[in-house]
Amino acid sequence: MKKIICCITAIAVMLTSVFSLSASASGEDLRFSEEYKTSPYYEKLMQALEDTKDGTTMEKTLAVALSQEGYANFATQGYDLDQARAEGKLWTGKELRMNDNLTGNTEYTRWAQRYVMDSTEDAQYADYDWCAIFVSWCLYQAGYYDDELLKRYFYCYVVDPRIFWSADQWIETFNLDQRYVYYAPNTHHKLDAMPWNTYYNVDVDPLQMPYKPGGLVFFGWNGTGDYFSHVAIVVDFDPETNILTYSNGNSDGLVITRQIDLDVEESFRGKPYTLNANRIMAYADYDHYVAPEQKEISADTPVIKWDKSAQSGLKIQTNSESIVGYVYEGENYLGSTIESNMVLHEGLLQIGKSELTPLPVGLHKIRLVFDDGEVELTIKITDFENDPAKKIGDVDMNGEVEIIDVTILQRYLVELDELSYEQLMLADVDDNGDVEVIDATILQRYLADMGGTIVDWTKG
Repeated sequence: MKKIICCITAIAVMLTSVFSLSASASGEDLRFSEEYKTSPYYEKLMQALEDTKDGTTMEKTLAVALSQEGYANFATQGYDLDQARAEGKLWTGKELRMNDNLTGNTEYTRWAQRYVMDSTEDAQYADYDWCAIFVSWCLYQAGYYDDELLKRYFYCYVVDPRIFWSADQWIETFNLDQRYVYYAPNTHHKLDAMPWNTYYNVDVDPLQMPYKPGGLVFFGWNGTGDYFSHVAIVVDFDPETNILTYSNGNSDGLVITRQIDLDVEESFRGKPYTLNANRIMAYADYDHYVAPEQKEISADTPVIKWDKSAQSGLKIQTNSESIVGYVYEGENYLGSTIESNMVLHEGLLQIGKSELTPLPVGLHKIRLVFDDGEVELTIKITDFENDPAKKIGDVDMNGEVEIIDVTILQRYLVELDELSYEQLMLADVDDNGDVEVIDATILQRYLADMGGTIVDWTKG
């Protein structure tokens, strides 16, 4: 199931600023395929929602999951199209949606691609494993997400595609309240990578977790705690026998209820021989989404200078605890590229270099919108290496080489001040790749007209 995180990464990377979350221009209801709406699974879904209309979100989510029991991805089950339909096991749409690894052709991946991503109906469904997509689908049907929150938190699967193996992805995407998330001891080493400031339940024995029907259980099948490889919905837990029953999607291509004895040491589902309790990564209760209190967001500096030659992107310290943001320049939406590479950890927002490079040289007034407020920043984009007007030694970047530049350089050398990447390039007057005392000495000799060694003071 490791590919599930990759698949969700692919989903978020392909997300655009256009989400048709209610219907297409023709009025078609994109939440369900027409084939699925004629299936017994749709009828069972509607009945489950009716039966639990007065229940909690967790009760509704479990009922939704159980209503899909037996749903099969015909491709992974070896059925042909006609046989799957004849046996009532195929409600996935067109045959052209087959793919090389035969994993993505389900109603749930159709929902993710067609409804959430607004992809075309005729597009071949992407090759996705779908355990977490199935849980997202169940949560949505149960009312955990409205359409706007679905867009925002489904998107959160990919805080940064370059770190998609970090352990927080599913817990973050489902927007779970940390007060009700319980981490097993084998995930303790992962917590530093998480985006939350406070953890309430760490190093919890998997046998002592407060499993409840409808709660979410996260597995690491190899038992080492290296990564989250599966997510499922709890059906029942027997504290006397320590048998955990759960409903899950993409378990051998099926929606199916399974059991695992946490007291047993075995090779479970083809994974290494170990105590099954070691395979539990985390457990979470949840309820409906509660919007964070709106507040005035601030940043450590309103103006940020960034050069295209910089080796990394921007770091912006904010007082926001949100994990989702949108980026605008004025009213112009900058798109999902920057957002998908934004990492917010303890208020420190990071935007990668590759997302900033396409911005043209000049001033950019950026508006970052979080769940709990927004902040406006000015980013000054420069391109030092392609600007021949920059003068070596002009450390304060005012266009002239003066004694104040020596002072600034000396303060940097004794660690009283910091210099930006562009200033460091200008301060390296002997062009040896390092800013050292010799650079200050050469600059002083030049200003004193003592025969400095720099022949050309213009870089370019």
